[in-house]
Amino acid sequence: MFRIGVHVSISNGFAEAIKLAKNIGCTCAQIFSHSPRSWSFTQVEKKEAETFKKRYLKENIKPIVVHESYLTNLATPKQEVYKKTMDAMKKEINMVALLGLKYLVIHPGAHLGAGEKKGLNQIIDSLNQLSDIINKKRVEVLLETTAGSGTNLGYNFEQLAYIIDNTDLPLGVTFDTCHVYAAGYNIATQKGLEETLEEFNNAVGLKRLKLIHLNDSLGELGSKLDRHEHIGMGEIGVDGFRRIINHESLRNVPMILETPFDERRTDIENIAVVKSLRED
Repeated sequence: MFRIGVHVSISNGFAEAIKLAKNIGCTCAQIFSHSPRSWSFTQVEKKEAETFKKRYLKENIKPIVVHESYLTNLATPKQEVYKKTMDAMKKEINMVALLGLKYLVIHPGAHLGAGEKKGLNQIIDSLNQLSDIINKKRVEVLLETTAGSGTNLGYNFEQLAYIIDNTDLPLGVTFDTCHVYAAGYNIATQKGLEETLEEFNNAVGLKRLKLIHLNDSLGELGSKLDRHEHIGMGEIGVDGFRRIINHESLRNVPMILETPFDERRTDIENIAVVKSLRED
């Protein structure tokens, strides 16, 4: 089954987020576990967690994945932020397990001038420190590809492979189409898409690709600009997405839209555009 969805709000509660996703027409979805711009976590009541799990089992919206907050940074050289990050990661992992979910999507981190190698090694060390709780809670961490803006790591497949190969965890990957394109992988053309997927498979392995963030790119190829655009309205374009959505290596991977919130197009309309490009 074609799995397509959007990031939905938990402002009215976790269980209501599933209802919202259903009303939009999602067959998969993404949520935050708390406000993404805060270090504070609201304790979820056991009753609400049970309601969420029952509704999740009942509805054909799978998977629902949790995306980490915007504040965490496993590569930061700032000790206060690092301590908060590790504490937040443990809470995120516990929340994913409490809700009966499996996947936690994270950005690898930004080294903030400390250097890429040092930043990558700190990400590896951090994930290894978290391996016990991750394994105990049976959560799978998905490293998201980044656009490479600023000092963000994970903008090429070799960096992701380096992290994966040096951790004690069965890490997966979230392939963000906007980020990959902005990082310099030309997935907008047939030749570029094939070359990109071959390079990804050689470095990381397609078996680790568990989720796609389906976003067009406002920035040009290699611009490192992390600016999402509505499907077909950016640099990747309609033909590019038709190839991506129907590619034999990608078509069965759940796809989550993180397109802009503006008057030009709604989430429902973006899903409709994606479905119109699907060839069954």
